[in-house]
Amino acid sequence: MTGGTPWDFVRLFVGIPVLVASLVIYLRGSLRGTVVFIGSLASFLYQYLLWTFDWAYNAYFLGYVGVFALSLCTLGMVLAGMDLSRVRAEMSERFPVVTAASFSFAAGGLLLFKCLGEIIPSIGTSPMPATATGYYTMVDQALDLGLLVPLFILVGILLLKRNTIGYLLSASTLILAMTVGLSVVAGELMLGLSTGHVNTAGIAVFAFFLIAALALLVKVLASVRRTSSLGQ
Repeated sequence: MTGGTPWDFVRLFVGIPVLVASLVIYLRGSLRGTVVFIGSLASFLYQYLLWTFDWAYNAYFLGYVGVFALSLCTLGMVLAGMDLSRVRAEMSERFPVVTAASFSFAAGGLLLFKCLGEIIPSIGTSPMPATATGYYTMVDQALDLGLLVPLFILVGILLLKRNTIGYLLSASTLILAMTVGLSVVAGELMLGLSTGHVNTAGIAVFAFFLIAALALLVKVLASVRRTSSLGQ
């Protein structure tokens, strides 16, 4: 089993079906489908950006780059085509602003402390952290600290400001958080089965965030008016 196996399982059985279904609903002009589609694209972008720079060169390299580039371009096109005034009009007063913002800050904080906990102990010493064994640098931590943590914090701030972009991105970041959390849980379970030592605490923390993100996503999507339509 390689480190990417859990991600592959999640992508195959969850990511691709959600991406295809949300694309169909997005093309029908649904706001709910749109935010889920944006979140699905963001999760593909993150994974294959990670694969492009984290994995040693192999026969699938151009495939990683292709999926990463296509996800980025499609995400940009979808966001550029959004009518923000209409998006705001479709978000009802039931939108859980404070709860969604709190989750976003908590998710960003969890990733921040996780990454810093792996990096700080190695500062001032010659050996690289154990998590970087076999690598020249810490790509996972760089992407999490440089992309995911700022994104979660930014979304939380935008939500508290009642900014339309914050509403739009909140559900999308929840989907991204669920993808990362599900992959981490799957990875820890597979590792535990192969080694006989299960990281119970790590699984519990990420499983909690996974369930919380799913429950909050359902609430966020339910707050969008049923009559929502973003038809061009």
